[in-house]
Amino acid sequence: MPMKETSAFHSHQATIKLLQSIKILSKLSPKDLQNLYSHMNEETFLEGQPLFNEGDKGEVMYIVLAGSVSILVNTPSGDPIEIAEIKEGNFLGEMSIFDSSERSATCTPKSDTRVLSLKSTDFYDFIKTNPKAGISIMHRMLHTVTLRLKHTGAFISDMVTWGEQARVRAITDDFTGLYNRRFLDEAIEERLNEAGASGQPLCLVMIDLDHFGTLNNLYGQETGDEVLLEVITIFRKLFRKEDILSRYGGDEFTFLLPGTKGEEALKICKALNEELRTIETLREKEGNLKTVTASIGIACYPDHGQNAEDLKEHADKALYRAKEAGRDTVRLWNDKERKVLAKTKITRIKERNQIVNNILDAIVQRDSFLIMGHQTPDEDCISSMIAMGLLINKFAKPVYLLIPGKINENFQYLLNICRYNAIQILPNTEALKVNVSTVILMDTPKPDMRELFPGMEELYSDTNILKIEIDHHLEADSAYSGDKGYCFVDEASSASELVGMIAFKLSNREDIFNDFNIQELFSRNFVLAVLTGIIGDSKMGKYLKTRREKWFYKLFSTMFSEILGSITHKNSSNFSSMDEVFNGLQQLSKQEDECFNLMMKQKVEISPKIGSVIITEDAIKKMRDKYDHETIVTVARYTADSLAETSRLLSLVVYYDDKKDSDLIQFRIRRSKSYKDLDLRKILEEKEIKNGGGHPGAIGFRFPASEVSDLTQYVKSLITLIEELMENAAP
Repeated sequence: MPMKETSAFHSHQATIKLLQSIKILSKLSPKDLQNLYSHMNEETFLEGQPLFNEGDKGEVMYIVLAGSVSILVNTPSGDPIEIAEIKEGNFLGEMSIFDSSERSATCTPKSDTRVLSLKSTDFYDFIKTNPKAGISIMHRMLHTVTLRLKHTGAFISDMVTWGEQARVRAITDDFTGLYNRRFLDEAIEERLNEAGASGQPLCLVMIDLDHFGTLNNLYGQETGDEVLLEVITIFRKLFRKEDILSRYGGDEFTFLLPGTKGEEALKICKALNEELRTIETLREKEGNLKTVTASIGIACYPDHGQNAEDLKEHADKALYRAKEAGRDTVRLWNDKERKVLAKTKITRIKERNQIVNNILDAIVQRDSFLIMGHQTPDEDCISSMIAMGLLINKFAKPVYLLIPGKINENFQYLLNICRYNAIQILPNTEALKVNVSTVILMDTPKPDMRELFPGMEELYSDTNILKIEIDHHLEADSAYSGDKGYCFVDEASSASELVGMIAFKLSNREDIFNDFNIQELFSRNFVLAVLTGIIGDSKMGKYLKTRREKWFYKLFSTMFSEILGSITHKNSSNFSSMDEVFNGLQQLSKQEDECFNLMMKQKVEISPKIGSVIITEDAIKKMRDKYDHETIVTVARYTADSLAETSRLLSLVVYYDDKKDSDLIQFRIRRSKSYKDLDLRKILEEKEIKNGGGHPGAIGFRFPASEVSDLTQYVKSLITLIEELMENAAP
């Protein structure tokens, strides 16, 4: 190391060592001390050269490294008098840290003096990121000043006042007066240590005000601020002085309740929600949001976690469960209650109508919408997304569709509809560059099948964004993704059928029609999109089972035929007959034809009742060298359809996933249009398969390849079971 650099290094180390010996800094960790030092400047003042004069504006405090400084005040006669001497290792000018008031004295070196200077702005930058260290410095500073100036009572009083104000500013939220996030993050560690030492419980409470973003949008920020202050008043009323109440974000709060058990915290938080509902501010406002409520999650030491991370994670999960339960409620974390709720059909007409009306009201009240579906979307997924986009488009509101970069060419004519209806297509390859208030998830069985895109987790976790779900996949391996009261998940031929049902409910809402001047609800493009989804999942109506499904299919088929007869010509770029629509959806590209032929070469003769294809690892590897994942999935679906019709009973297609994606073996079973005796979901029940799902006419499931030592033998045993079920189901 060069001599100059060596000298500078030793000088730096000596300064740090000196700082460690200063009483007001002695409790700082080496890391905090180094951080503080990085905010300081080293200066040298000659004997008699004032650091500052009485009456100057205070902006800097000093720590004496070498030498000494005389503190002088003027007497009534104008003569200066020394009231204190500041020696090495002590500080002066400390009032500038608390307030930029005028200097109350003159400070002049008694000899050449070296100091560290610290601007008030730099000190506050330090305590914003190190509140605990900052408070420690100020407490010790106040103590030292009190001793130093014990004979100057008025000055001490001012010092204590300003010091307390500075301490409060460092650890509290300016608007609410509650502790801030940084202080909470440090306090939780201290309180956990205390709880561990004393054997006392400690509860962590997370609170989110329900629909607070909507409140601000409806009534303005001024009303939002008014409500927030009323909420804080209730907080202070219900919680104890020893409880640590912090504002963690805009409408998010986190509290620490020392010495409090989980059931006690639950009781307090339930009382809190009762109090919040009494707030009158929104009662007379012109808007649908009239009541202030909160979703609350609780986790407790030691039952739910031994450290801060575990407590935060479990309180957050409990909070999410409170939201899932419909908001305005409290949940105490319990590992034993952690369950995934499978989707079930809506059994009550009143509930179905309420959900549909909730969705329509959301379209009316909210301002921008992102519509998305599942990975590798099929006919119904794409069609239902576009149908929903066209429906919202009637309200002249921004609508965005999240579409994979590569989709089947046969869907392009549907996407052209978007181009001419002001519906913007967004790729899934980049983060969203638009702000949305609502996400609508279409035709997606469970959360982990949602379309992927950068920033998806932030979007899903944003509680200010409403999540609406429309889907027809029930039971088995399904799970809800939407917000409580906004999941239109019901038995239907397709998600597109459910969009059609929403449109019919809308047609009876004269209030909405008049407010938004909706002219033509069942336009050609809307009917085409809905019908495409229905026939895509039901194969021209051949797999429809309930009276309602058949009614919707007949209705939209008739509407489409009438529209075609009046406005569509045979030579136009649109499809001009039902057969053309169906055939267009089923067409395979040249590449898909090749892939299909390869799959059919893997056909095995195991049962005359079940047309079967087993694609070996070697065969699937060759296919993956030539075709992408989407092509293989699409062709496997088509192969299952073809085999089922050929056998006139059932089909089974088995293939390996790409090992780069997963180590799973995929199974697809399809029922022919003429065979309806066996509900294929019975296979899932008999085999107790959890990782799978579907509907009576088609199911899919998967296993880790490591669990199937002999694939052919496993398929034979599976087919034997299916044949037994078919025999038992025979009329």
